[in-house]
Amino acid sequence: MRRLIADYIDSVEQLEILLLLHQYPERSWTAESVARELRVSPMSAGDRLKDMARAAILSKVKGSEVEYRYAPESPQMGEAVSGLAAAYAERRVTVINLIFSKPVDKIRTFADAFRLRKDDDDDNG
Repeated sequence: MRRLIADYIDSVEQLEILLLLHQYPERSWTAESVARELRVSPMSAGDRLKDMARAAILSKVKGSEVEYRYAPESPQMGEAVSGLAAAYAERRVTVINLIFSKPVDKIRTFADAFRLRKDDDDDNG
């Protein structure tokens, strides 16, 4: 669980998006549907969904440009997410503290604020 947070979870918002999709693995989600459910910005939700799809925790729904589904690339990743969900339910403050105690690469964060990204879909067409 600590490794999952260290490698993939950068904010409580991202964690809550992941846990929402984990809770409903059969459902497809758009940034707008996640934003409505969690009361967050659709743009931020979309960025988080894309990041987790790149990390192979979520997958894009076939035939869709904007829908995602919980689909970890390995059983180990699935077990780690399930463990994280249980830990967050039981020890929310501890999990949040783990997220906030991660070392922050300030240069990367600053650079990311100005980076122009091509959508993944642009690479395919």
